[in-house]
Amino acid sequence: MAKKTANFSPAYQAFVASMRITMDQWRDGVGYNVEALKSVTGAERVRLVDLLREHLESSPDWRDVEALGAIGTKKAIKVLRGALEHVDSETRMYLERQLAEMGEPANIEDAIIEALRGTSMCTGFSQAIDMAEEHPTPRIQETLLDLALNGGEEQRIHCAALALYLGGKAEEAFDWNHRPFFLRFSDDDRSVQIKAYKELCRRLGVAPKV
Repeated sequence: MAKKTANFSPAYQAFVASMRITMDQWRDGVGYNVEALKSVTGAERVRLVDLLREHLESSPDWRDVEALGAIGTKKAIKVLRGALEHVDSETRMYLERQLAEMGEPANIEDAIIEALRGTSMCTGFSQAIDMAEEHPTPRIQETLLDLALNGGEEQRIHCAALALYLGGKAEEAFDWNHRPFFLRFSDDDRSVQIKAYKELCRRLGVAPKV
């Protein structure tokens, strides 16, 4: 980050200061001060794109993606596209969504599927579930069903729950009224898991693939 900000505008200094996220802010999902970006100068905006690019390369984070989207220059878009080659699955979801919101070509479906299959609760799985709910394409719903049978324990439970909701058979993405049913997907006995999966398919009116 910039070592000296005395010659920069108050808006620039406010934004740079907001990039120093504390652990509590990180846990609470507090973003950078993107409102300040409205008041930075053109030269400062160029400088910030470089700053955000460096941060995105070293410590990929949705906050950098959001800020680059708020800047919205051609250079910022180029940085977002370039980052797709090296970021983790969680950040890629945010990148694809940001590009789509800016009217740029994006592949958010593949990004969500990749994250559903390749992340854990500690590395973005809950965010992938949230985005899958926002983008319930046929391929994403098929992925949810597959992971309800073949995923890890956390994947099986949450994918089954979301699949039931997207299929119109539950009131919310994790409907606690169906919790005993969802817990069957985490049973140590594989036969119990398979029976739960078949029951899920029956409720949704689809053929099981087992």
